[in-house]
Amino acid sequence: MFGINYIKADPSTHLMQFKNGAVVKQGLGTSFFYYGPSSSLVAVPVNSKELPFVFRMQTQDFQDISIQGQVTYRIVKPGDAVKQLNFTIDANGRYVSEDPNKVEERVLRSVQVSVRNQIERRKLREALTCAMTLTNELKKDLDNVAALVSLGIEINDVALTAIVPNPETGKALEAEVRESLLREADNAVYARRLASIEQEKSVKESELETEKAIQKKQQDLEKATLEAEREQMQQRFQINQERIAAQIEDEEQLKGLVELNVANERARADAEAYKIKVKMDAYAQMDTERLKVMSMSGMGPEQLIAQAIENLTHGDNKVGNLNLSPDLLQSLLRQ
Repeated sequence: MFGINYIKADPSTHLMQFKNGAVVKQGLGTSFFYYGPSSSLVAVPVNSKELPFVFRMQTQDFQDISIQGQVTYRIVKPGDAVKQLNFTIDANGRYVSEDPNKVEERVLRSVQVSVRNQIERRKLREALTCAMTLTNELKKDLDNVAALVSLGIEINDVALTAIVPNPETGKALEAEVRESLLREADNAVYARRLASIEQEKSVKESELETEKAIQKKQQDLEKATLEAEREQMQQRFQINQERIAAQIEDEEQLKGLVELNVANERARADAEAYKIKVKMDAYAQMDTERLKVMSMSGMGPEQLIAQAIENLTHGDNKVGNLNLSPDLLQSLLRQ
């Protein structure tokens, strides 16, 4: 009515009113009345947007790969954005140009350039396994892209969902990896066999060492037994020698004793013989008759009669016949 209009923006839109080339009103989710013939309205969306992408790149070794992901961005400086692109809307809230759609193109182009720069520095194998590193580097690169900074755009997140080679290369890599895995499996089998052989060898060596140790122990035991027997034999021999020496000493002492006894007996015999000789010499010098008389001094009557009869059988007193009365014989027999 009379060119007076009313507009209300949603909370995710930064609304600006330009009049005579200057901003007279602005705000996030604001609403106001304005005079249409002399006012220009600008609406800049400041909500976060997710932009998926799929790029076909070439690695340093000239291999084609496909990179799939998603970038999240938002306009944090609407004033910078309106200086670069036309965000003017009409009375019905529709954009009057295609510039707002160019924001996604610029973001997508900036992401593509950064991804290309990172991939071209890497060979195929590295590029296929560098998702995390590539993500971090893309975040750093996009924060410093002049085209995005001039639009007041902030990159909130970059996510890489897939990095894949072309089908032929993928099959070749799969075949190579498969062969490598098979070789590793074979090597593992060989390693297990070698380990088993080494373990068996170790067991055999341990058994041999144990057997050697047992044999050595047995030899040491037999040697010790022989040494003990030899020591016992030496001890027995020494004991026998000592016993023989003791017996010899005893025999020597006994011999000395016997010799002494013999000497003593001989001395006693010599003394007795000398005594007898002296007596015999003394008797030889004496008269026989006198000796007889001396010997008869202690005789009994029967001995005297016997001596008298003997005297009658020799010498001058010898008789031819001798008659003895029965009474005399009877008397002699009773004695």
